[in-house]
Amino acid sequence: MSFPTLFLRAMSSAIEAHHASTVTISRRMPILASLPFWPHPESIIEANLMVIEKFEALAEGTLAASQQLTALSLRAAMGKADAGDIATGMMAVAVAAARPAQKRVRANARRLSRS
Repeated sequence: MSFPTLFLRAMSSAIEAHHASTVTISRRMPILASLPFWPHPESIIEANLMVIEKFEALAEGTLAASQQLTALSLRAAMGKADAGDIATGMMAVAVAAARPAQKRVRANARRLSRS
């Protein structure tokens, strides 16, 4: 895939994630604010989910970025990557690293909008 295509996809995903994050944060803030005063089981479950999903997305993003970077490094070490390939490869690393978090924030926005 070309650098401009990857860049446009990354920007589109970032805008979508921004919107989904806004929805998710606006739905979760009342839950977090009420937790110390009225700890309902649903609120405690949601608070735990907030923390767990961050670590899962971090681990998945790190693994995906490492795989992309390893592939890019091997191509460069074998002399099969020019400057354009390096730029495209680094954009692919960034996209791979962000994908798990973007997937979760979109799912959270959908789920929390229904409730």
